[in-house]
Amino acid sequence: MSAHLDLRNHFIMSIMHLYIYDHCPYCVMARMPFAMKNVSVELTVLPSDDEATPIAMIGVKACPILKKPDGSFMPESMDIVSYIDQLDGSPIFSPSANRADVSAWLKDVNLLMKQLLYPRWVTSPVKEFQTQSAIDYFTHKKTKELGSFAEALANSKSLIKAFEDKLGELAHMLHSETGVNEQLSIDDITLFGRLRGITLIKGLTIPPKVGAYLDYFSTTCKIPLFYDVAQ
Repeated sequence: MSAHLDLRNHFIMSIMHLYIYDHCPYCVMARMPFAMKNVSVELTVLPSDDEATPIAMIGVKACPILKKPDGSFMPESMDIVSYIDQLDGSPIFSPSANRADVSAWLKDVNLLMKQLLYPRWVTSPVKEFQTQSAIDYFTHKKTKELGSFAEALANSKSLIKAFEDKLGELAHMLHSETGVNEQLSIDDITLFGRLRGITLIKGLTIPPKVGAYLDYFSTTCKIPLFYDVAQ
């Protein structure tokens, strides 16, 4: 089996395995520290309609799931982030600044982002939606929450305009393209995880500062954006 060398403790550690959905913000969050900490990981994208695999691992249908070197499974994105960040004894992510403005912004755009993204994910090339069964599973589940995907798509113009206005507000909240706060923090895990998907929205004008922030963390974390397949 391939192995990863922990230089601090000088022992061989089996490469870890992370099970994800590519569209899922929480899975993006869990992926972020691996490249930033130079920790090897194998990724597996589970089909949207695969209930058996995650239930066998953690008892519920949920991702992300990290298979650790000892063979045990760890769910919950922030637990995974903390685990990877502290592996070498030198964590790089400062605690959350608990900024009320950013928290309020994320709450305000939650429905807008679902309306814009849910209908687009099922026709995107992400691997969890490669079968009709997987598409139907997601669509059935999410239309209960959101309503008609077709209606949301029909309202794209007004939804995009409303979201562009909110992105303008966010640009003023960013400290720089390398961090929402002065120091790299858990807030960047949360924000990039939530924002990555917006690059799937064709016709969306993203403010330069927000775009630079997305580009920086995409490159640093080796997590691609969706501009090339926007719809």
